[in-house]
Amino acid sequence: MLVFDGKTWVDQTSQAFDGTTWRPVPPLYWDGSEWRTSARPPREFPSYSSSVSAILSGDVAELPIPADVRTGDLVVSICAQQGGAAEPSPLLSPAGVLPTVYTLRSGIRLLVAVWPWDPSRGRSTVWSVMGSPTTALMNVSYRGGDPTSLSLTPVASITEHQAVSSVPLGASQDFTTLYAVLAVSDTLTGAAWPDGVIPRGQRYGAFGTRQISLLTADTPGAGASPGPLRLDTTVDTAAVAVITVPGRSDGRPTWILGDERASVLGSTTYLE
Repeated sequence: MLVFDGKTWVDQTSQAFDGTTWRPVPPLYWDGSEWRTSARPPREFPSYSSSVSAILSGDVAELPIPADVRTGDLVVSICAQQGGAAEPSPLLSPAGVLPTVYTLRSGIRLLVAVWPWDPSRGRSTVWSVMGSPTTALMNVSYRGGDPTSLSLTPVASITEHQAVSSVPLGASQDFTTLYAVLAVSDTLTGAAWPDGVIPRGQRYGAFGTRQISLLTADTPGAGASPGPLRLDTTVDTAAVAVITVPGRSDGRPTWILGDERASVLGSTTYLE
């Protein structure tokens, strides 16, 4: 900041003494948890923070954002509707975020959105689910992502399977891959993810006259399928969404333990 002292413009930027010299004090902003001078630098693989889930009824469904969310965190919002008409803009809050919509053959609708959080976007997601007797919601937050690399279609693929007890997972993508599995069954009580895939949020509960399970897990992207998700019963329907949580590449190849395609060590391999 410059101030005219009557003769010339003088620098009046606030300064603080660091024990040796006076230095300019950079502006601070509140990230939801602490005062910061700048955003956290993006990492290649954004890390999971926390998740919140619920099964609700009514024409409008609201779910809190994870309490520990901070400015710049990427939030993955998932909505599974039992039915109802398709809405032009089903995600009412935060405004301007457009989800990817997929309708299963059973009539259940799965919606996914990935968006960066800041305090102006509020502390909850609100979905318009008119005509859906029951709705399952989940918000999963990640830290260290790159909001500038967000795609309008963060869902790389969605597949649907009928009458299965083992659900094949699609190939993981670059950066962090989040798998979201929606299963419809009266008897499902547990599931086992393949090695290298870390379980995150899950929700079992009533979904109208049936039982719905909404399960999520993530893994670093390796460009290949990590294997199948094994269920403890045969489900009527299972849908798998492969969601990319973008980071920022460091320009070096990634070695992923156990992956036959990407786990070949060389003379210039870095282990971190």
